[in-house]
Amino acid sequence: MTVMNTKRQHIEDKPKVARSRIFQPFRAIGYITNDVPFVVENRGQSYFLTTSAGSNFQTYNADKMNLLFVGPTTESPITAMTSANGITYAACNTSILGYKRGKEVSRVSSQGKFSILQILVLGPYVAGLCDDNTLKMWNTATGELYTEIEFGEQFTATAMIHPSTYLNKILVSSTQGTLQIWNIRTNSLVYQFKPFGSPITCLTQSPVVDVIAVGMLDGTVQLHNIKVDERIDSVRQEDRVTAISFRTDEEPMMATANMHGDVALWDLNTRRLVHNMKGAHDASISSLAFLHGQPVLVTGGSDNAVKQWLFENNSAVPLPLKYRSGHYAPPSKIRFLGTTGNYIVSAGRDQSLRAFSIRRDAQSFEFSQGSLASKANKKNVKMHDLKLPQIIDFDTSMTKEKEWDNIATCHLNDHGVRTWTTFKKSKGKHTLLSTDKSAVKTTAISACGNFILAGCASGQVEMFNLQSGAHRKTFGGSDGHKKTITGVASDHTNRRLISASIDKSVKIWDFKTAQLIHTVELESPVVHILFLRENDLLAVACDDLGIRVIDVETQKVVREFWGHRNRITDMTFSPDGRWIVSSSLDATVRTWDLPSGAMVDIFRVQDVVTSLTFSPVGDYLATSHVDNVGIFLWANRTQFSNVSLHHITDEDSNAAILPLPSLGSDVDIDESDTDALVEPIDPVSTSEQLTEKMITLSLESRSKWQNLLNLDTIKQRNKPTEAPKLPEKAPFFLPTLPGAAPEFDLAQEKEASHSKEAVYMSQLHHVTEFTRLLSQGQSSQDFTAFVTYCKSLGPSAVDLELRSMTIDGELTVLNQFLEAIAFMLSTRRNFELAQAWLSVFCVIHGDLIVANPENPIHSKLEIILSQQQTEYSRLSEKIHYGLCLIDFVRKA
Repeated sequence: MTVMNTKRQHIEDKPKVARSRIFQPFRAIGYITNDVPFVVENRGQSYFLTTSAGSNFQTYNADKMNLLFVGPTTESPITAMTSANGITYAACNTSILGYKRGKEVSRVSSQGKFSILQILVLGPYVAGLCDDNTLKMWNTATGELYTEIEFGEQFTATAMIHPSTYLNKILVSSTQGTLQIWNIRTNSLVYQFKPFGSPITCLTQSPVVDVIAVGMLDGTVQLHNIKVDERIDSVRQEDRVTAISFRTDEEPMMATANMHGDVALWDLNTRRLVHNMKGAHDASISSLAFLHGQPVLVTGGSDNAVKQWLFENNSAVPLPLKYRSGHYAPPSKIRFLGTTGNYIVSAGRDQSLRAFSIRRDAQSFEFSQGSLASKANKKNVKMHDLKLPQIIDFDTSMTKEKEWDNIATCHLNDHGVRTWTTFKKSKGKHTLLSTDKSAVKTTAISACGNFILAGCASGQVEMFNLQSGAHRKTFGGSDGHKKTITGVASDHTNRRLISASIDKSVKIWDFKTAQLIHTVELESPVVHILFLRENDLLAVACDDLGIRVIDVETQKVVREFWGHRNRITDMTFSPDGRWIVSSSLDATVRTWDLPSGAMVDIFRVQDVVTSLTFSPVGDYLATSHVDNVGIFLWANRTQFSNVSLHHITDEDSNAAILPLPSLGSDVDIDESDTDALVEPIDPVSTSEQLTEKMITLSLESRSKWQNLLNLDTIKQRNKPTEAPKLPEKAPFFLPTLPGAAPEFDLAQEKEASHSKEAVYMSQLHHVTEFTRLLSQGQSSQDFTAFVTYCKSLGPSAVDLELRSMTIDGELTVLNQFLEAIAFMLSTRRNFELAQAWLSVFCVIHGDLIVANPENPIHSKLEIILSQQQTEYSRLSEKIHYGLCLIDFVRKA
């Protein structure tokens, strides 16, 4: 029975939120293919492979298996595909959509409730074999239904093919083991073949005209001449035939696949089996294709993998060439690798450990578990049977990546910890066994990357050296846990080790001596812990559906979060340590704000989240879900927009149900919903200065006063190498010299005498706005208008005004300017501007001030100096006081 805590907050009804405040569906990774057959299309010398992955299709370059393109998201999952004339056709529900370079160019559909199982393109028409036992044909240009064939109860269609050279004919197979040829133009049955003795599962055109390969449910593959209705030959493999392909180079070979992931290779000359590729895939193979004229076989299966096999030197045994694969069972735990956020490490229920790149699909890889293929061949078993047990927990560290192993995993019902290396992308050299032979339930790597911590079912924690694999110490004994360990962690400096157990306690140990320091007793068994080394906060998920946050430094519970309605599956900290994001079996993902202790975001998903992790750079949240083999990325809205976050009290029914991200990041965002999330904020009245006792800087840009101080350097740097010269103007009538041959007098120059008059600056008494405001401010003892005017000027304009000051015998304007500076310092406003203007003023007029020692300007400079010393002493005292207070709190 769940015990409710009195600290839980009352949940109130609120209007339904349109979408998550923080997270937005971005895209999915880890999907390669499914049970829909792929399509191979050649353009020139290049081959392109198009696979289906749910509601998207993906196009790969067959040469390097690089992902080239992800198609748009369809309304429902794709059930069949084909391609013709550069257009990819995808069937979803009752529609067939045509795409060219990712843009929809055609769409045909019909009314009714049916799904399209297979499609063929015949010129301007497209035919679809439907699960309502009909064959429908549409005109792609007009979108109209051209014809429809109903087969009746005695013939249940399973597959169709357009035989080569058979104009307007379609060959259809059935579960009754018969074949029919239909004329689609006249909508009439041409011929029905004799029964084959078993339900027919697939049809393939052979390189020979009139010969069709017929695959059956009992494993028989029959080569049949449909022109004379005659059996040519037949072979038999294990179980149902799912795909057939013929080699089109000089070797007469046929490949057949079954539902167990095996591929049988048959020599058509000798009519015998030459090789059986046992366990080529881990699940049913949906499609086979030999590349035209090349010794390369491409296979695709429902194990989320596409593989290429190469036949060398007339050998019948192919070698693995290239492949792309992902999990074929849902991931159980995911974590970002390192601090860059480029890779996600994922442990799946398919007994594999993989790393997925969120930047480039080709960089994803599976960690090798050794030469399983050769061992499987020797023992005549499948590779799946030789893999390590399912991984239930793992931890990573990039500190010593290039020196030794840096990943630790523990496995289901296993008493050992395995090490892995990301540098070599393979299993490491250590298998670390618990001393009491009890199963290892959780594991962690220390911050230094030197030690592995293993929490056991017996309640003790083992420590091993990651470099040598040697056992170092055991945390347990009479002070240890009495039941299974559910979480273990260490701090940044290896001073403390933290362990949690289902015995309702969290224990803090001395890392060096293995002595118990403190025990935190809780009200419920601990399911999972998460330690953030940067701030020594430990998040603890308990069986009572609550999340408690423990400050390891003070050894006290500082926060409690309540709201989940079912067991908590996982949680993660945001990189800045401000949020905790948690998931639960109630299908919700909640975001908790640590400073305020409130829930600030919640959304629901259709499939329960099994694991989640936050990117180290804060841009993505990654989630894994039940019944989904991929990893889903959610963009963090706060990275690119202003999001207003407030305390949320929720009902599960009020949480928005968000669709999972698709393969292509083409999720439509309803801006009206987004705007509704940002609540209007009342405008806040601001003042130039909060109080007269505070030194206040201006709101001007930093470059405004910095460029003023370095204006001479900037002008020198931007000065052209040579001053531009005006071109000489030629006279309208060019003067000529006397003679038989015409010659121009280019040496003649006009002499123009211009009277030059000397103008002295002391004779100019021009009153500018600058000097007028200075004089006005001196009269009223308020230079606010002058300061405002100067702030509106640029650096060059201020420099020009300072250099153009009128110089008289009393230095009147200079004295007025210093009075304005003293006014700015006394009011403690625009402090940095006053410093910059005073610095430039002293540089320009410093020699003039020194040459007039009896002028009152010296007393004004002394006043300014005194003001600066007073403010500096006051500011320095405040800074030192704050530093001493911080140092005291840190040491205490």
